[in-house]
Amino acid sequence: MAETWFLTGLVVGIPMLSALIVWASDADISERHHSHHDTYVIANTFSWGIVFAMAFMGALGVLLTWLCVLSVFEVDSIVVLAFFGAFHVTAFALWVMLRRYKVVTFDDFMTVTPFFGPTVTIRYEDISAMEWVTSLTALQDRSVSVFVGHRRRALLRPMVDLEQILIRIDRFDVLQSLSS
Repeated sequence: MAETWFLTGLVVGIPMLSALIVWASDADISERHHSHHDTYVIANTFSWGIVFAMAFMGALGVLLTWLCVLSVFEVDSIVVLAFFGAFHVTAFALWVMLRRYKVVTFDDFMTVTPFFGPTVTIRYEDISAMEWVTSLTALQDRSVSVFVGHRRRALLRPMVDLEQILIRIDRFDVLQSLSS
């Protein structure tokens, strides 16, 4: 019985917690322009979309569990709750990673906070190369790898306004063309 309450808490609580965090956050727009820097994060509507998907799956999980308890389906309700609980934990982890990604551009340097790892600071004058990278999962999405020396220091993802970031960096002399 304790497992049922714990899994129900996951299925109901994670979407509610996520909705509360998005609602309380001040990230109304995906980019913020200030006098000395610009901040680029994922769009708030995209974040809300993931929260709504979690809420829908939570409601579906509770409904299917209730139908299992009523013996409409010959499945143990714990199995159904465990499936939806695993979905919510995975979706929440993805949502947290996506909300963490941020690019802040200043006059002569930028900071990139990746999905994992520490924030990286890159001075524009130190950039030795930038190259377009195509994702294997989404062939239309092109990211930009930023190199300092012979080491890739950051990957600029297309989920933020990549064109504006490249204009702010203003190092088109080291940007590989798409045709090469």
